[in-house]
Amino acid sequence: MLLFLFAAAPTVFGWGAEGHRTIGAMADLLIEGTAAAQHVHQLLGQETLAEASIWADVVKGRTDQTDEMLQFKAANPNHSVSHYTDIPFEEPKYRDDSIGATKVDVVHAIPACILILQGKPEAQSVFKDVSPGVALRLLAHFIEDIHQPLHVGAGYLDQTKFVDPNGYPGHYGDDQGGNRLYYGGTNHFQLHFYWDTVVVRADMAQAHVQTPRQFAAYLLAQKPVPSWKTSGPLLDWDRAWAKESIALSIKVHDVIVIDEDDSRTDDRSGKPRPQWHIQDLTPQYIAWSEKAAEDQMIKAGCRLAATLEALWPDEK
Repeated sequence: MLLFLFAAAPTVFGWGAEGHRTIGAMADLLIEGTAAAQHVHQLLGQETLAEASIWADVVKGRTDQTDEMLQFKAANPNHSVSHYTDIPFEEPKYRDDSIGATKVDVVHAIPACILILQGKPEAQSVFKDVSPGVALRLLAHFIEDIHQPLHVGAGYLDQTKFVDPNGYPGHYGDDQGGNRLYYGGTNHFQLHFYWDTVVVRADMAQAHVQTPRQFAAYLLAQKPVPSWKTSGPLLDWDRAWAKESIALSIKVHDVIVIDEDDSRTDDRSGKPRPQWHIQDLTPQYIAWSEKAAEDQMIKAGCRLAATLEALWPDEK
């Protein structure tokens, strides 16, 4: 089964490198011949959005680090927390005062990148000393991340029961966007990794494609739904996307929690680091997740393109 064939790979990239490249390739195709494409070329040179999409994950590593990456990390040592937010999936929308929200999470990072690209770096407080080229790479990646439901919605548990920690009086732990939910018996696999990588590779196999660009063309041929277009001010678009991802994360968390394992401790704090075992994913869950992941990737590609065209519209 594809689920277990791919699940042994290490967790490195959100959406998986294939997923990020595919979404970036969709945006590349959608903005061809536009003013937005010209601006992207001016900032990135020959680097495509498909290639730029993984920059924000590569910069988290220790290898293949360019001078530009090292400078960015020196100025922004906590950049990795801007890839996600951990809003309880029971919440109806993103709230700045919710448990799991921070002032530097993905919901704040996206408009920060837009402001930098608009020439207003002083109007944001998430990043320091970020060039427009780096801001564009970050923007592409974060728009992609916010459409992965477990980069927005998280589960909080009191033993094996999910609870909304906002106002909950009892003890609870955080599944960190599914990173602490494990399935697969003795060979534990993270639910987060399933959504980052396994489901994307399964979708690519079913589409009989081998490259992100081929997959991008395949997904765009499915004709995006008009209701996916976002309305309102550009700087608020990502909050609407976060609301969608939170709603989707309810279904992502439709799993049966078997037990809580408190045998591990956090290396830094020395406090217990709980994790939870869930029943293996059902065939129905897998089939649903494969379709849901495709829809989210198409949305992300279309919305990345729309954001760039809103930043740099064609002359009328």
